[in-house]
Amino acid sequence: MPRKPVLEGGKRDEIIDVALGLFFEKGYDGTSVRAIQKSVGSEVGLFYYYFKNKDDLFDKVLDRFFKHYIDDFTRIVEHGRRNPCRIMSDFFEYMEVETALFRDRYAENMHRTVRWAIREHTLTIIEPFLRQIVDIQSEYYHVKPKLTPDVAALYLTHGTGSSILHEDQEKYGKMRGDVRRGVSLIMGMSAEEQELRIPSLATEADIEGCLKLAEMTKEKFPGYKKEEYEKVLTDHIAKKLAWIYKVHDDVVAVLLYSKDEKELEYLNVHPTFRRKGLAGRLVETMAAQFEVGEELSVITYRDDDLSGADARNFYVSLGFEEAEKTVVFDYPCQRLKLKVENYSPVLNRRT
Repeated sequence: MPRKPVLEGGKRDEIIDVALGLFFEKGYDGTSVRAIQKSVGSEVGLFYYYFKNKDDLFDKVLDRFFKHYIDDFTRIVEHGRRNPCRIMSDFFEYMEVETALFRDRYAENMHRTVRWAIREHTLTIIEPFLRQIVDIQSEYYHVKPKLTPDVAALYLTHGTGSSILHEDQEKYGKMRGDVRRGVSLIMGMSAEEQELRIPSLATEADIEGCLKLAEMTKEKFPGYKKEEYEKVLTDHIAKKLAWIYKVHDDVVAVLLYSKDEKELEYLNVHPTFRRKGLAGRLVETMAAQFEVGEELSVITYRDDDLSGADARNFYVSLGFEEAEKTVVFDYPCQRLKLKVENYSPVLNRRT
């Protein structure tokens, strides 16, 4: 007679929850069906109403444990379609944070057999997500991985993914830079130009470099005053509203924005590094911090102001459209607006 379909919830979920704790502490072989049911407070016969055997239960335990990770990986990849330059970094940085939290919570009491099973299950889960990321970044950067996309995803999974999950985190920390360069090589991108591809959040240590860049280009920013800019910069860094590019520890591009006002407040790129895509990727990264459908704005030069033609044309190329004219620091300006879409403004840039 075929088994009856078993609904989620109730005693079934209680068995899974109890089994998760026992498997983690005592390992697979050290956890018996009888011990699980004793902890639940029910007969062994009820176990086989819900599960075929202990293997079936262990699979369900892993499914339960990994559900929120799968949800988060899905969210990172979908969000990454709006911010492809950050998608690979966001994915692996999430893994780094969650791996550290996992160790703090479970490692001391977790049986090694379950730890190994979780490690292997993690790699199985992340490979299809990395396969999607390979396609997204290949299109974005107009590159072709040195390997086929499937093999590239396999190497990223068992190379970078395994490195993050490695038990010796001190060793991984020392190799982290080389691991990231390896990702670039697998993707068919120059490791030397890696710093010019991925914007990062500014920190207090970057304030001096940001000020140096601002002083170098201050004639392009009417009303600029060093003391006021430093104050604004420090505040934005504290609120994680400042994105930068650095090359050999020198800040070469900065973007500041307001989450409340939904406004791009400051964008500056070192003259040597202009026309390399940095400004576009910074705006893309800022836009990805907002919900789809929200309207962002920037104040820039008017269309009859030849001194700001390049800046204005840049914003228009990303999809910004004319709004009201205004005056800032006694200088005639115009507000442009951009509706946040569910794609990268750089990939859909107007030419």
